[in-house]
Amino acid sequence: MNVQSNMRLLFLFSVFTIILSCKTNDSFGLKKMNKNERNNFISSNLKTKTGVDLGNFIYQLQESKIRLKPFEPLLIEKLRGSEYVYDINILTNLLIEDIENKPEIEQVLNSKIKIWDTRNWSGKFWSLIQEYHLNIEKPNYYTIEANSLKKYDVMEFMKTKIATSELGNDPLLMVNWEIINYEKGKLIETLNKLDITQIDYTPKSKSVSIYGKRGIDGILNVTAY
Repeated sequence: MNVQSNMRLLFLFSVFTIILSCKTNDSFGLKKMNKNERNNFISSNLKTKTGVDLGNFIYQLQESKIRLKPFEPLLIEKLRGSEYVYDINILTNLLIEDIENKPEIEQVLNSKIKIWDTRNWSGKFWSLIQEYHLNIEKPNYYTIEANSLKKYDVMEFMKTKIATSELGNDPLLMVNWEIINYEKGKLIETLNKLDITQIDYTPKSKSVSIYGKRGIDGILNVTAY
């Protein structure tokens, strides 16, 4: 097959893809519904879907050019009740485009910081917070740098968690998901040698059921370069 034939096939495939995309823009058949049916359908799905299903549903609505402004009260209520970081992320990014939602988003993010301020989600949220100048009260054991990365004061972190009885003096230490042994009483010294980007932890109340006596003081899961 010559180059000209290849180019022609590529062109036909591109045209077919565009046509197919146009046909699937209304994948839910929303255009065939009357206004009340469409609103009820959208509201019902926004209320019940979570996780990837929620993300895909919102994406399809946007692809179908459906205005989501009328559904913002429902979306805000869903954000208030969300207990999954994926949902909080999707809804926050969707609602933040309307500046009027800023106070509500700030209230929710402040109240749910223990849910979203974790693992790779933390950087995504702090980047969004910096971009939209949201007023979020962060813990006192780290600072947020210009690139949305954290700089930890590990001594203050441990002091805070020990004071709340979430961790003991010598928690099990994992660095990038690998258990690291350290000399008893030398945790702070060990942590200070690491270029830490994130500290997650499992409190004492749960760690024993995972690691037995080794987890009696809790578990630190450190992400480091």
